[in-house]
Amino acid sequence: MSPTDATLHGYPDTLETRLGFDVVREALKAQTLSPLGAEAVAQLWPLRDLEAVKAELARVEELQQALRFDDPVPLENLIDLRPWLVQAAPEGSRLEGEALEAVRRVLMTVRLLARYFRERRSKYPALAVLAERLTPLPELEQRLAAVVDEDGQVRDDASPELRRLRRQLALQRQRLREALLEALRDAIRQGYATEDQPTIRNGRMVIPVRAEARRKVPGFVHDTSASGQTVYIEPASCLDLNNAVRELELAELREIDRILREATGWLRPHLSALKASLEVLGHFDLLQAKARLAELMDAHVPEVAADGVIELKRARNPVLVLHFRRLQETTGEVREVVPLDLTLGRTFHTLIITGPNAGGKTVAMKTVGLLVLMLACGLPIPADPASHVSLFDQLLIDIGDEQSVEADLSTFSAHMTHMAYMLARADARTLILIDEAGTGTDPDEGAALAQAILEELTRRGARTIATTHHGALKVFAYETEGVENGSMQFDQATLSPTYRFQLGVPGSSYAFEIARRMGIPEPVLARAQALVGRQQVALEALVRTLEARNQELEARQAALTEEQARLEQLRREYEARRAQLEAETEAIRQRALEEAEQLLKEANARIERTIREIKEAQAEREATRAAREALERFRRRLHEQRRRARPKPAAAAAEEPQPTLAVGDQVVLDEGGTPAEVLALEDDEALIAVGSLKMRVPVSRLRRLNRAARRAQRRTATGATLPALQARTRIDVRGYRVDEALQAVERLIDEAVAGGVREVEVLHGKGTGALRQAIRSYLQGRPEVERFEDAPWEQGGPGVTRIWLK
Repeated sequence: MSPTDATLHGYPDTLETRLGFDVVREALKAQTLSPLGAEAVAQLWPLRDLEAVKAELARVEELQQALRFDDPVPLENLIDLRPWLVQAAPEGSRLEGEALEAVRRVLMTVRLLARYFRERRSKYPALAVLAERLTPLPELEQRLAAVVDEDGQVRDDASPELRRLRRQLALQRQRLREALLEALRDAIRQGYATEDQPTIRNGRMVIPVRAEARRKVPGFVHDTSASGQTVYIEPASCLDLNNAVRELELAELREIDRILREATGWLRPHLSALKASLEVLGHFDLLQAKARLAELMDAHVPEVAADGVIELKRARNPVLVLHFRRLQETTGEVREVVPLDLTLGRTFHTLIITGPNAGGKTVAMKTVGLLVLMLACGLPIPADPASHVSLFDQLLIDIGDEQSVEADLSTFSAHMTHMAYMLARADARTLILIDEAGTGTDPDEGAALAQAILEELTRRGARTIATTHHGALKVFAYETEGVENGSMQFDQATLSPTYRFQLGVPGSSYAFEIARRMGIPEPVLARAQALVGRQQVALEALVRTLEARNQELEARQAALTEEQARLEQLRREYEARRAQLEAETEAIRQRALEEAEQLLKEANARIERTIREIKEAQAEREATRAAREALERFRRRLHEQRRRARPKPAAAAAEEPQPTLAVGDQVVLDEGGTPAEVLALEDDEALIAVGSLKMRVPVSRLRRLNRAARRAQRRTATGATLPALQARTRIDVRGYRVDEALQAVERLIDEAVAGGVREVEVLHGKGTGALRQAIRSYLQGRPEVERFEDAPWEQGGPGVTRIWLK
C-alpha cells in the first residue's frame, strides 16, 4: 500500500535503508509462499493507528500459535489468479485447463481456510474475522473439478460428446497402428525399412523407409530425415484410417474448446468475489511470513500504546540478529547480539547518548527507530514481551553523511537541512533520531546550535534521541529538565566497547587513551591535554571514574542476581520436596484408611456370621459362648490393628471431654460405623445391643452419637465406613446394574451429608443414558440435594454428574 493519512510519516525518503528496515523487508519476503504474499510485503507500510496495529499483531500471534500447536493451517495453493481473471472477463473468452485447475485449487484453499478458522473461532478470534472475508464457492469448485484433472487436462467425462469422441479416437488409432505395423513389417521383410516403429510427421502416422526404396513402398512422403537417408511414408493402405483419426482429433479439439469456453464462463459472475478472496489470501501469506520471521528472530509482541513512552527490555537489533544467524548458517560461527535496555518519554523526552567511536551509540539509536517501525508494520520485535513501545505519527531521522557535490551540500549543510525540516514539523507525536549532533562545523558553534535545537524539540514534547561527542551537550543534559544523559559502556582495562547502554551516565570519548594505545608519543598527548584545558581534562577524568564505579556496581549487582537465582532455585527445590513429602504422607494415610475400611468390612461380616451361627445353633449355650469368645478375640485384634492404622488425633481433640452415657443412648464402638443401643450401665462397663447381638464393653470404647450423626448412621448402617472416609467426593459406577448404582449413590450422599461435604461427583459414563437418567431421577427425590448438572467437558461432560448438597 502507499502512504496515506493512516500511515506513519517518515523522513527522509531513505529512512528504511538508513534504519535497516530494507533488510527486514527482504527477510520477510523470503518467508512468503506466493507472489500474493510477496506483493503484500512490498506494499507494507507503517501505520500510526493504534487499534489497527494491535489487530494486526493479534493476528500474527494467533497464527504463530496455530502454526506451532494446531493442525496444519491450509495455506497451500496460494496462486496469483489475477492475470487469468482479467483474461476470463470478456464474453466468450477461454482459459486453458491449467488455469481452470489453478482456480479450482485456490477455491479449495479458500474453502478449507474459511472452515479451519470458523471451527476455531474461540481460539483465534482475530483470524476468524479475517477469514470471514473469504468467499467459498463450493459449487464452482465442484464444476471445475468435473471438467479438468489435477494436471490441468480436460477429463474424458467432461461431456458425453467428448467421451464418445475419445473412445472412437482410441479405437481408430489402434486400427491405424495395426495397419502401420503390418505395412512396416512388410517393408522390413523386403529390406526397405530402417526402423521398427511407426512415427508421426505433420500430424499423420507414417513409417520410416530407406530413401533409395521410396518408390518401392506405395504411399505419400511426408518428410525426410536431416541426413536424407530416410523418408517418412504414409502407406496408401493407411490413408483412410489416418484421415479418420485426423477428423476425430479435430472434432475432439472443437469439443475441448467448447468445454473450456463454457467453463470460463462459469467464472465470470464470481470475478469480484475471487479477487477479494485473493486479497485475503495474500494477507494470510503475509501473516504467516510475519509469524515465521518472528520465530526466526525470537521476536515477541510487547505492550503497544500511543503514549509516547518507549521502554525496551533486552531488545536486539533485528539487522544484527539476521546477520549473525546467516553467519552461523554459512560459517558455523555463533555470535550473540548484546541486548539493549533503554527508556524514553516517561520522565524525560530527550536522550543524549555519548561515548567513544564504534562503541554502539548509533546502533542503539537505530535499534529504537527500527523496532518502532517494525511494530507500526505489525511485526513482532526481538525484545522481551514486557517491553513497552509507543506508536508515533512521525519518525524523522538524521543519520549518516549526506554531503552531495551535485547539490552543492556539505555535511553540515545536509544536517541543517534535516534540522530545518524537523523544526518545521516536530510535535509531541514525533520520534526524532539525530546522529552526531553538532558536527560538521566549528565545535563550539556546532554544540551551541545542537543545544538550541534540542531545547526547542524538548519544549515541543517530541521524543528525541541524539548521539554526540560534545562535552557541552553532556552538561546540558545534566542541567536541563526533560533531558537525560546516556552512554555506551567502555572497558577501561582493554579499551574496547561492551556495547551495553547505561542510562543517566555521560560517556567519555577516551580520545587520549585510544591515541596512547595506538602509539601517539606522550609529549604530544601531554601537549594535547594542555590545549584542551584543565577543566575539560578533569571533566573527562570524572566521567571515566564514574563509569568505572558504575561498572563495578553492575558487576556486584550481577553477582547478587546470580546468588538470588541460586537461592530461588533452592527455595523451589525445598517447596517441591515438601510437596512430595506431603503427597507421600497423604498416600500413607490413605492406605491406612483403606486398610481400616477393609478391617471394618471384615468385622461386620464376622458379626453377621456369628449371629447366623448363634441362630443356627438355636442358642445352645456352648455354641453361643464359643461364638462370643471367638468374636471377642477378633474384636480385640481388630481394635489393635485399627488403632495402629488410625491417624493420631490432635491434642485438643484428645483432651476434649466425653459426654456422660445414659441407658437408651445410640453409640458406636471404637469409632466404628455400626450404631448400637445402650441397654444397661454398671460401673465402667456398658451392655449394648448391635442388632440382635448383645455384649458388654468398657464405657471408654463407646462414643455417643448426636442427632445428626444418628441420622447419618441409620442411613449408612448397611454399609458402614470410617468417619474419615465419609468425605468421599467421587464414585465410579460404570458397569453397575441400576440397582447397584443407586445403592452406591445413596451411600455417597449419606456419607457426604454426615461428613459436611458440599459437592460430590458420580462417574456413570455416557452409554445409552439409562444409568445417568436413573441416577438423576433418584437425586430429584433426595431432599439434601440442592442441584446437579453435567460436569464441564474437560472433566467428563455428560459422562459425569456433579451434585451440590444443601
